[in-house]
Amino acid sequence: MALVETRRVEVAERSVAVTRRTLSATVALAASVVGWLVWFVWRAQHLTIHPIPMVAMALEVLGAIAGVAISWGLLKAGPPRTVFSDDDHQEHRFTYAVADLVGRTRLTDVHRDVRLAAQQARARHRPRNSSDFAIAAVLSDGPRRLLLVAVVTLSLLLGVAPMAVPPAWAMIAATAAVMSTSGAHVILGGGRIRVGDRVRYSYAAIGELMSPADHDGLAPRRWVGTVAAVVAVNLAMALRGMSDRWTHGLSPMERESRVFTMMLGATVVLGALYTLCTTPAPDIADAHLMSRRLEERTARQSALGGAVIVGMIGLLAGVLPVRVDAADHDPIRVEQISERDAVDLQGVAGG
Repeated sequence: MALVETRRVEVAERSVAVTRRTLSATVALAASVVGWLVWFVWRAQHLTIHPIPMVAMALEVLGAIAGVAISWGLLKAGPPRTVFSDDDHQEHRFTYAVADLVGRTRLTDVHRDVRLAAQQARARHRPRNSSDFAIAAVLSDGPRRLLLVAVVTLSLLLGVAPMAVPPAWAMIAATAAVMSTSGAHVILGGGRIRVGDRVRYSYAAIGELMSPADHDGLAPRRWVGTVAAVVAVNLAMALRGMSDRWTHGLSPMERESRVFTMMLGATVVLGALYTLCTTPAPDIADAHLMSRRLEERTARQSALGGAVIVGMIGLLAGVLPVRVDAADHDPIRVEQISERDAVDLQGVAGG
């Protein structure tokens, strides 16, 4: 009798815990939806008719929808079919957890899984449910991150900001939406999803999207793609900062737009560096390829370190005040003369 009563109490406590978790996740999901709506209302009102800002907003909408779809799929999913253990593949931890919790096959290779999903979407006509949408949302994170890196890089090189500089209230709404979405995933994951897992997976997926397989003697695609993202964005920041301050080789960019775009670029770089720091380093599996692997690793680390240093120089050059009084000639300081100053000087010289 005592055993039955104990079991009943355990079931009741478990039910209360599930109810609290569901309620907390629902509140977080609702907060994320409200935050995204506020942010996108502002974005739509200040959208510039140009490919870069339009693609940037499309990526933001896709990311918001994907986050909500994953939360909804986890919320509607029943109890997991099996008991799971921690996975060694840390970069795929998020995809494994979502697939396991919603009762779908694990996603192990983004390049292959995206291709298969597209083929199945054309072939099948059965109604989709919340689990299908959750998996589709997970698969969209890799291509979205790759396009985001491309958009930020092109924005810096072309001098076209991906969006207008947002006011404080819009930034607060977007930040609250991101944090609420992440919180909903963590709550519904029941310990299997941690903060940062989704970011880590999306960066690691860049290399898998661009190459169908790993190559002997080279680092895994998840490392190569993330390093490539760091190098591309840092070089773009370096070129933009040096051009607007010294060389003027690129199209000029207004200071506020430049600073904001560089902050976006720095955020992208920090996400990639976080992925590299929190992902297990590649193992050296083949002894006969040892020297080649060490050479590749040295080149990768050198490229990464050099790109970060150059990017920091460009970031400082782009963020620090650019406009200097043309009449104040300080030989110690590098000065930039704006177009208006140049016209004024020409007028003075002509007079």
